[in-house]
Amino acid sequence: MKKTPILLAMMIIATGQVGVSIYLPSLPMISESLQANQADIQLLVTLFLVGFGASQLFYGPLSDAIGRRPVFIIGQGIYLIGTVMCITNTDSLSILTVGRLLQGMGAGSASVLGRSVLRDSYEGVQLTKALSYISVTASVMPIVAPVLGGWISFYLGWEAVFSFVLLYLVAIFTLGYFILPETMSYGKSRFDVGNVIKNYGRLITNKQVISSASYNWISYLASLVSLSVMPFILQHNLGLTAAEYGSVMIIPSAGLMAGSLALNVLNRYLSTRQLMTLAIGIMTFAGVWLVVMPVSLFNLVWAFTWLTVAQGISFPLSISMLLEPHKRQAGSVSALSGSIQMCLAGLFGGYLVEYWVQSQFAMGVFYLIAALTMAYVLIASKKVSTAQQEFA
Repeated sequence: MKKTPILLAMMIIATGQVGVSIYLPSLPMISESLQANQADIQLLVTLFLVGFGASQLFYGPLSDAIGRRPVFIIGQGIYLIGTVMCITNTDSLSILTVGRLLQGMGAGSASVLGRSVLRDSYEGVQLTKALSYISVTASVMPIVAPVLGGWISFYLGWEAVFSFVLLYLVAIFTLGYFILPETMSYGKSRFDVGNVIKNYGRLITNKQVISSASYNWISYLASLVSLSVMPFILQHNLGLTAAEYGSVMIIPSAGLMAGSLALNVLNRYLSTRQLMTLAIGIMTFAGVWLVVMPVSLFNLVWAFTWLTVAQGISFPLSISMLLEPHKRQAGSVSALSGSIQMCLAGLFGGYLVEYWVQSQFAMGVFYLIAALTMAYVLIASKKVSTAQQEFA
């Protein structure tokens, strides 16, 4: 199994995932510095995710039409512009939010390209294995990035986090410009907006697409809501500093890696449905733990770590099920899935954080609802599959 496409996909996906979560430990500090409330500061997360999600609807079919490499250059260029805007306007919340929106619009290319490059390069079991490797990046980065962000903001100030992201993006852009080949094996085509809209209409009514992608949407929403709430609970309620919060977040990142690595082993012995059932069971355990146990640092981190283990298992399974039947439309399918994922996390996640999920108990109930929803999708998809087989 060739490794180069996996390494390139990990490099690309990392740029988007860093932008999502590296700023999360800084949110309380930004709130105090700019004298803004939590709801206004949450816009820095929400608008990034909306830009991230909505832009994928454009990047996906564009990459299917003109190739992966040109889209990488366009998307990362926009990402760089938004980051420069944030660095030069750290005293203005309104301009910061616009810069974050631009960052998200550029970062949208990363999610689409990472998955499409792998779909171009692998088939079957190899595709699932490749996706499990990049899930270590796509899933761990949202946890590892806050660790780094917490340390930077505590020791250098929250403004320095934007400078770090700029340096990181410049390095990845330069590296990608010189070593990223064109992986699309079929011929380029004309980018037709009308056909793109019609195609999205067909995909969004495709039960296989929606059911396969929904596992990832739900688990990502649960993870992002947790990462948005925990800085305030741990720093304001339990008295941790931003640096201490960052250090604590190393533990859930280990859970994500454990889940992803366990999948590589269990994939040889268990079916996809059995593995997804395992992930749902682990998420249920995490929710029950938060509901029944008292509020403490250990209980919050312990339950969140088990959630990340479940996410490490479910993420590559979900993406593999999603992309397997759609080689020629890998970009468009990835874009639709990623767009809904990020917009759901940004808009609905922001609503949940502002109006409901603000405590350990609420997090636990939300985990249980997420697990129940995933279980319903799993059961419903089996019934549909059985009915189709009987009809055939």
